[in-house]
Amino acid sequence: MAVRAVSVGHWLKATSTSEIRGAVIYYSLGGQVLEATKLNLDEFDEWHRQAIMTVRLNEKRELVFGVPGWKSVWMGAGEEKAVYLIIDSHNRAFALEVLAKASYLDGRLTEGHYFGDMVAPHLINMRWDTTSVFGHIFSGEVKAREFIYGDTLAGPGLRSRPAKPANFVKRAIGNFCRVMRHNAVALRYEKIRQTYKDAHEANVVVELLPLSNPEHKRHYFFPTIALEDDGKLHMRFFRLTPIDVRIR
Repeated sequence: MAVRAVSVGHWLKATSTSEIRGAVIYYSLGGQVLEATKLNLDEFDEWHRQAIMTVRLNEKRELVFGVPGWKSVWMGAGEEKAVYLIIDSHNRAFALEVLAKASYLDGRLTEGHYFGDMVAPHLINMRWDTTSVFGHIFSGEVKAREFIYGDTLAGPGLRSRPAKPANFVKRAIGNFCRVMRHNAVALRYEKIRQTYKDAHEANVVVELLPLSNPEHKRHYFFPTIALEDDGKLHMRFFRLTPIDVRIR
């Protein structure tokens, strides 16, 4: 589910980007499929922190920034947080976890990196759904972390097809390879369930990695073919990554 980007207010100067290009991802925003690169660990700095401090939640549940060029895409929400894909003005992507008040159970990305924890003042005591007496009331605490690119074992959620249309052959190949990926990670999934609390199909992602693997992540030896939001088939390495689990 994509949300529009809104930029107002002052401009914050960015520091230089890393010489090592992050992994490429595709995402849908405003009916368009766009490309971004994942933010490297050494690229997150005070400029990002200042920009996050300006974030607000509008009446459409969109995260909007007081910094030009920043965009957000709602990725999903659970019992303790909402998660957004954030694109900074240098087209670098990371995830922002917006934590619920009095219900955060310390569910975490356990095999990836966090950039930092902050309190966004404009999110304190903001209700996720202003028309409901139930649902999240945000504490204002947010966690910036690595964005994990791929779909959960439970599936792509509201998105059942790529954002750009793909023909029957591409969809058939994509679906077949997705089933094969799920079969390949079955034993790994059982081990994750034994290792962590709250591990279920919606909390683990079949992460897709470029063949160049610039982040040097461990992955299955053989690559897969994935049908992605740009409507094209891509050759990718893959792995199973827990994104919202607790240590036993």
